[in-house]
Amino acid sequence: MKLKWKIIIVTLTILISFIIFRLFFMKYYYDFLEFWTLRNKIVWTEHNKLEWSDLEYNQNKEGLYVKMGLLSRFNVNDPILFRSYTVFMKEESSVSDTTDIINLRVAQAKYDLLEIYRRKMVKEVDSLRKVKIKKLEPTDFELMNKRYYDKFYKEWQKHLNSEDEIKSLISLENKIKKELINR
Repeated sequence: MKLKWKIIIVTLTILISFIIFRLFFMKYYYDFLEFWTLRNKIVWTEHNKLEWSDLEYNQNKEGLYVKMGLLSRFNVNDPILFRSYTVFMKEESSVSDTTDIINLRVAQAKYDLLEIYRRKMVKEVDSLRKVKIKKLEPTDFELMNKRYYDKFYKEWQKHLNSEDEIKSLISLENKIKKELINR
């Protein structure tokens, strides 16, 4: 009989501890994970422009390589929690010629264009909040993130495949400037 009560008490203690953790401490756990993920990345802001120091100089790799992405944090329960960031990954980006200002402009244009697609994704999430869809799954947000990144990538490839890259860059910069102002 004593053993039975000990098992019940231990089980209840574990269950209550788990519930308390979920209710009060999970947010801090996810906040920490978000902080840890973003710690070595540059998060896009209106006033934060890329600089040469954000790209690793590597004369062995020809040209410019910039790595960036969309990071999202979400909870599908009502109300929908959704946070997303356009991030630049310094440690994975490189340039072989720091005297060519076009390289820096190209990196900034790519970064800004991805931010535009992130904002479009946020608008879609806002519209989902307004209609109060009851059945959302985490995969819905993962697929949305992928869809907007793919749209960005398709537009970026169109720029890269243009015959006159400078003219295309200027056109892209003007489009970006217009869209970022008209948020």
